[in-house]
Amino acid sequence: MTELRSKLLRLNLQHFAENDPQQDPPEDLPEDPPEGDKTFSQSDVDSAIGKAVDKALKNQAAKLEKEKLQAIEDAKKDAANYAKMTQKEKEEADYQNRVKDLENRERELNLKQLRSEVESDLKEEGLPVEFANSLVSMDDNEKIKESIASIKKTFDKAVNDAVKEKLRQDPPEGSQSFKERQSASGKSRAEMAKNARII
Repeated sequence: MTELRSKLLRLNLQHFAENDPQQDPPEDLPEDPPEGDKTFSQSDVDSAIGKAVDKALKNQAAKLEKEKLQAIEDAKKDAANYAKMTQKEKEEADYQNRVKDLENRERELNLKQLRSEVESDLKEEGLPVEFANSLVSMDDNEKIKESIASIKKTFDKAVNDAVKEKLRQDPPEGSQSFKERQSASGKSRAEMAKNARII
């Protein structure tokens, strides 16, 4: 009984598969890669990328180390010069450092304010705010305003030209305007009206 059951339960599942096993394989698969092209395995690509990343990291670390050593060297020189100064010179140097810090802060604040003003001007004109970074580098409000006006004019012209180009249509083929029909038939408007009268 178990023998009979095992024979009955044994099924050829491939018979129910969608692809017929007797079909020929597709012929569009390339058999051999072309001789001029190199093929790389995933491990080759991974190792090449790993080497490049390692090299970039080493170069960056060397650059940072060099900058760090330079900063330490500069700090040592400043400390040595500061130690050699008299009390009055030290006070003067401290004052100069504070003035430089204040000037840097003021410059940063002015730059932020200018960027904010330029962005608001660009928004008012309907221009992208991304132009602000390039305009802020001018540092002159009048030049910036002139540049915004010029950009607006050029931008609007480019948009209008693009819209006109998209909306432009060719006349339908085979159709004629009234003037073309009139000249083709050789009749005047009066003659055409006379012929069209029913009464």
